[in-house]
Amino acid sequence: MPHAIHQLMVAWTYFFFYCVGGWVVESTYCSVAERHFINRGFLNGPYLPIYGCGGIASALLLSRIGSPLGVFLTGGALSCLLEYVTSYVMERMYHARWWDYSDKPLNLQGRIWAGGFLQFGCCCLLVTYVSQPPLAVAVASLSGTQLAALSCLSATLMLSDLVVTHVGIAGLRAKMDSLKQETAARLDSVRELLPSRPELARVKDWSQVMEASLRRRLAGARDRLREATPELRGMPNLPQVPSLDELASSFSSRLTDQELRLLRAFPSLRPSDYRRVFDEYYQKVQGMARATAERVHDAVEERRGE
Repeated sequence: MPHAIHQLMVAWTYFFFYCVGGWVVESTYCSVAERHFINRGFLNGPYLPIYGCGGIASALLLSRIGSPLGVFLTGGALSCLLEYVTSYVMERMYHARWWDYSDKPLNLQGRIWAGGFLQFGCCCLLVTYVSQPPLAVAVASLSGTQLAALSCLSATLMLSDLVVTHVGIAGLRAKMDSLKQETAARLDSVRELLPSRPELARVKDWSQVMEASLRRRLAGARDRLREATPELRGMPNLPQVPSLDELASSFSSRLTDQELRLLRAFPSLRPSDYRRVFDEYYQKVQGMARATAERVHDAVEERRGE
C-alpha cells in the first residue's frame, strides 16, 4: 500500500474516532441537561464532524508544540476559529443560526465566546496528552486490510448520511426566510394593538413567541387598563391579537422529519438575523408603551382634577 494512502487512511481513522467521541460527549451533556436523549448532531449518525476536525488538528498539529500552555492557547484559538467559520457557513447555506452565544459574556457576534475558548483548550489538552497516544498505538496495530476496511466503511457511512441529511432539509432555507418575514408581519400587527395591550412591551425574546401563547399571556390586560382609566370603558373591542404561537405551530407542521430532528438537536435554531427583527420591534413597542403610559397618566390626573 502506498505510504501516502496509508497516512491518509490513518488520518481519516483519527478523524472518525473524534467525530464519534465528540458526539458522545456533546449528546451526553445535552441529554443530561434536558433530561431526555438528544441526538446532538447535524447528521443522523453518531458523529460530529466539527469535533473530528478539532481532534485531528490536536493529534497531528498541536502535539508538536510540546508545551501544555501552548497546546491550550493554540487549541482554544483554532477551535474557536473553526466554530466561527462553521457557524457562518451553515448560516449562509440554510439562513439559520444553529447556535447563538449572544447572551454569553465576551462573545463575538454570538458565534463564539470566551467560555468556549476555555472548554476547547481543555479538550485539546485531553486529546493531545490523554486520548491520542493510545489511539495512535491502536491504529498502528491494524493490518493494512483492516485499516482500509475501517476507513472505507466509515467514509461511505458519513458521506451517505451527509447526502441524505442535505436532501432532507433542502427546503429549510426557504422556510426560515418565510418564518422570519411572517413573524415580523405579525409582530407589526400585534404592535398596533398596544394602546389596549400594554403588556406587549415586555415581549422582546424569541422564546416568548415560540413557546408561549400571547393570547393567554395577555388575557385580561384590556380589562385592567379600563379599570385604571374609567374614560376608556366605552372603547369598542379591538380585533383578536394575531397569535404568534399559531405561526410556530404552522411552521412546525411544514417541516420534514429531518428538519424536525434538527430542531430537537439544536433547540436554539433560529432564522438568521432574527435578533434584528425583534430589536426593531422592541424599539417600536417601547416608544408606543411610553406614549400610552403618558396618555393614561394624563387621563388619570385629569380625572382627579375634576
